[in-house]
Amino acid sequence: MEIWRRYNIISKGEDGAWLDGVAVGASFLCLAHCLLLPLVFAALPAAAAIIGLPDWFHAAAFLVAVPASALAMLGGYRRHGAILPVLIGALGLALLGAGALLGFRLAVETALTVAGSMLLAAGHLFNWRLRRSARSDFDKLALGDG
Repeated sequence: MEIWRRYNIISKGEDGAWLDGVAVGASFLCLAHCLLLPLVFAALPAAAAIIGLPDWFHAAAFLVAVPASALAMLGGYRRHGAILPVLIGALGLALLGAGALLGFRLAVETALTVAGSMLLAAGHLFNWRLRRSARSDFDKLALGDG
């Protein structure tokens, strides 16, 4: 926990909204990967041999998403105190994890991953908006405007 405080990643007074921005971007990359890559492979079967990803890719991406999302969501929660973005994000991560790790058929895996990506992105966007709102409220109080 000390390193997180030193670099102001999750302390109450920090503005770690950049974590939410990175997480939203990663969610949309995941969404594009899940929806566009199968279309490219269907249109150009030879592309599958060139663009193919190793079997462990989805598990590795999920293992990166969990701590990154946790840092962003916990930082936001400490700033604004709202649990709903955390719950939306956790549900999104659960669906992503199920799609990535449980070995469903491709259609089910894609549906779970797309739904999970969208929920996770929504949770991060909600978290980011609440962070910004909490920061502006803090600024008003600090400047004597509120």
